Amino acid sequence: MKLRAIATMILSTTALSATAGGFETNSLSTSFMYEKGNYAELGMSSRSPDVKGTVYAPTGSALAKQDYVSLAVKSDISSDLSVGLTSYNQGAVQLDYSSAGSPYAVALPVVDLDINALAVLVKYSLSNNVSILGGAKQSQVQNASANIFQSAGLPASSVSGATETSLLIGASYAIPKIALRAELIYEGDADFSLDTSNAGVGTGKTSASVPDYMTLNFQSGIAEDTLLFGSIRKADWSNHQITVFPGTPTTSSFTDTTTYSLGIGRKINDAVSLIANYSTEPAGSSASTTPLTITNGYDAIGLAVRYSSGNSTVTAGYSYAKVGNITLTSGLGVGEFTNNTVTGFGIKIGYNF
Repeated sequence: MKLRAIATMILSTTALSATAGGFETNSLSTSFMYEKGNYAELGMSSRSPDVKGTVYAPTGSALAKQDYVSLAVKSDISSDLSVGLTSYNQGAVQLDYSSAGSPYAVALPVVDLDINALAVLVKYSLSNNVSILGGAKQSQVQNASANIFQSAGLPASSVSGATETSLLIGASYAIPKIALRAELIYEGDADFSLDTSNAGVGTGKTSASVPDYMTLNFQSGIAEDTLLFGSIRKADWSNHQITVFPGTPTTSSFTDTTTYSLGIGRKINDAVSLIANYSTEPAGSSASTTPLTITNGYDAIGLAVRYSSGNSTVTAGYSYAKVGNITLTSGLGVGEFTNNTVTGFGIKIGYNF
């Protein structure tokens, strides 16, 4: 069976930015480490939120469009040992009420935060069935701004970027004859203490962190030229909040999340394969007291087509997500964020050499 798992599909809807469960945008993909021989891939994707709510964002989305580029390269050192490198955007908060139509826009937050990741992975095959993985992930907070203290009469805080490194470790079991593979991988957390300046009060530190993740990826052939795949991903967000200087209580209100994904791939002929998947993050409390939390879990579908020619593959996909409802209550009034969506499109080019 020549089908690969959906993990190679570039449109991941497993995490939507600025959800109640955190700010993850894209998860670590290890699928490129299982490609045969040497391999490289380039992915480009775009995600367009349409998140509106009465009082706070009645006419425009409070979440901004996000564009991503990802890279991955893998090389076989020997028949048992492979080394890989991947770069991707792992987190963002792109929040802007200024054009969302609220009469209170001047008092609502504008946040621009991005966190990129660079991961190095090593895979060693103990046998034809068992492999172990290890490595490190460098999380890179970019220079950011957070205009969230208008109620205190303060201007925006400017946050300087920084880099922290965390551990990656995992193992996989495979039965190649039926295209079965189960992989469990752990990503350690990373804590940041970021230099921050605010013209109203001076300088200080912003604390932020990326949580630890535990992910189970699996796939199996279920019929000729047909592959079933899925994943379960847990994140410890409740212990990894953000506190932006000069704030004293935590700025965020993240909760722990478990994301589920299930899909199917079908090879139509030697050149064309079709892929479909469903993913969900169960909703938590629908009550919010901050305009920083305006979504609540999601349900998403993804569709993709892959074209193969020689050593090259091109995958194009579309995703549609319906995000959970929120009732936002603050000093500005009660707002209902309902029937909101996020759509995405992307393309990935892979080459075996």
